[in-house]
Amino acid sequence: MGVVSPSDDELEIQAGVVEQEEDESGTQWFNRLQEWHSNNNALVHTALDSHRRDMFASYPLTPGQPSMASIDEYIYTQRREELCLHITPDAHHPALSVLIPMAMQDTGLFRAFLAAAQSQYEWRRNRNPRNPQRSQAMIMIQNDAIATLQKRLAQPAAHLDDGLIMSVLHLMVADSCSMDLPALKLHLKGVRQILALRGGLSDTPSHLALRAILATNEFYIALGQYLQLSPDDLSTVPMQPITYVQHPFPSDVTRDLAKLPLGLAEAALSGQLSVRCMKMLSNLAQWAHLANTQANSTEYAMTRYCRLFCEPREFARDAVMLLLDLRRSNIPPGLEHVVCLGLAIIVRHLSGQNRTNIFDHASLTALIANVKAIDTPNVAESEVIIWLALVINWRAHTAGGVPAADDLLDYVLDSFPAARSWKGITKICRKFWWFGRFEQEWKMYWQSGLDRVKNRSSGARLLQRQPLNLVQR
Repeated sequence: MGVVSPSDDELEIQAGVVEQEEDESGTQWFNRLQEWHSNNNALVHTALDSHRRDMFASYPLTPGQPSMASIDEYIYTQRREELCLHITPDAHHPALSVLIPMAMQDTGLFRAFLAAAQSQYEWRRNRNPRNPQRSQAMIMIQNDAIATLQKRLAQPAAHLDDGLIMSVLHLMVADSCSMDLPALKLHLKGVRQILALRGGLSDTPSHLALRAILATNEFYIALGQYLQLSPDDLSTVPMQPITYVQHPFPSDVTRDLAKLPLGLAEAALSGQLSVRCMKMLSNLAQWAHLANTQANSTEYAMTRYCRLFCEPREFARDAVMLLLDLRRSNIPPGLEHVVCLGLAIIVRHLSGQNRTNIFDHASLTALIANVKAIDTPNVAESEVIIWLALVINWRAHTAGGVPAADDLLDYVLDSFPAARSWKGITKICRKFWWFGRFEQEWKMYWQSGLDRVKNRSSGARLLQRQPLNLVQR
């Protein structure tokens, strides 16, 4: 990426804008504020709106002077974002309750935050997300954030600085939005080195938020490589060992199995899941219950939201990295592929403000191929596939609808008789996670899929009868 130097004319223009804003009288500002309120398309008020002008005015001027619209949109988007499985904390989203307060107390971090917000703002408006163009304002903001970061890295205890780590993560978001893969990989390498020096991050709310942003970046890097949208790169996704054990399992594997719901434990007993996969599933079991509970106190709510911001993203990242290693090891598609990719699709964050359709379609296409690659699934494998197909269909429709999700459910309804009655579905789903909370919603999408399959079958029979009627005439 590197630092890009804007022209002197651009700097003069920016300086002129700043002077004009500073000369604006209070009456003019109030009139503009009234016009803003009368605009039906304006963004809704956020938790920070009442104090936003005072807070942001307290910071030194930054090159490029980003519009308040990018900050407003960042806050508005995070308020609407779902952490996991329909849990939307609104203003209590960790990005707003943890990360923004960190930025408001740290000038250098604030500049990196502006770079992330402006990059997302421009990316959403770019006609071609695969070939985005950075504005001059974005270039200046990003240059300023990088220059500040370089000074910060020279400090003796830089590796213990949480603000430094968060600054790098914000710049990684900007790299992703500008499709600057070399810069993204360089920043990823740097943040991993810093974390190694300090021995990792803890489970405090601020560290959980940092881990969530890092995991999101690593997830998309690994997913792009797994879906072959970008070249396989061992430097960004290092190869990790994959081992399998047969029953009777060692004690540590048995402890992991004991944490799983019955359906996944039965599938694991076949020996088709690696030790790494079973460990990953046991980690999911540590937070899966948080999607079914409500916060009883403010302190518990903060911890719950931060965990649901972080741990589902870390699981999705680990699952896709395992999928990539399975391919590298030439292990043919099987149950492990279906479990990893299916659960990653279910638990990873989905937001109507994020343009991730290319990943959604490609992920589901890959999952359907993996499901069809299992020639004669046994009962345990069939139940896993049925449950995953139903939950993915529900998740896809609540996030806006993805046609491939209907194709997956239709294939399952056609192929597995046990999936064609709600009584059978209920018996299967009770062996897995989240059925109690979402039973009615799952039933609605199952019925829609069943109706779709029946209508298609009726249409096929009608087409078969028509030639016979012509012959009789």
